[in-house]
Amino acid sequence: MENGIYQRVMRIIEEKDLSVRRFESLCGFSNKYVKTLKNSSPTVESVEKIIAAFPDVDKYWLMTGEKAELGTKAEQDTRPRIPTSVAAGSLMGFADAIQAHDCEMQPVIRNFPAYDYTIIIKGDSMEPKFEGGDEIAIKKVTSFVEWGKTYVLDTRDGAVIKRIFDDGDSFRCVSFNKEYPDFNIPKDDVFGVYKVVGLIRI
Repeated sequence: MENGIYQRVMRIIEEKDLSVRRFESLCGFSNKYVKTLKNSSPTVESVEKIIAAFPDVDKYWLMTGEKAELGTKAEQDTRPRIPTSVAAGSLMGFADAIQAHDCEMQPVIRNFPAYDYTIIIKGDSMEPKFEGGDEIAIKKVTSFVEWGKTYVLDTRDGAVIKRIFDDGDSFRCVSFNKEYPDFNIPKDDVFGVYKVVGLIRI
């Protein structure tokens, strides 16, 4: 049985009057990527690539097939909650590994700056500013990083939340809880850098 998201991607291709190869090229996908969607779900990162290439396509509709039609925005804007935790302690990625259908779509929190995802913190190394169980809103950074600020790094070994500093070919990761020593992550091992832009604590 074909994956529903494959059918929705094919609908986008038809509505935009594109070839499959042109769609893949615009999204930055490899040749024959669309064919793989017949039997598997895209990753969160792949969904983001489609939305970046076609901003008029509603993300919620693309992921679920519900509430919105092609070319319209959902009545209630949503963002995915990554179904894993970010380590505040040791390393535990998400953007290129989590399947889109595994994410719970959450209403956008309007008093936060623009963000891409929310994710739950696990551990105590970032206390007292961030506690285990807190949910944070994160925004992918593509250029400017404010050294010394708190970011989530999506790494080869998992996702981690730390204050980060430039250390040549590495990020130096610093905890608020001084019981945890600083450590470095090679920049080549980091798939994505996400600024923490909001905090929910219950």
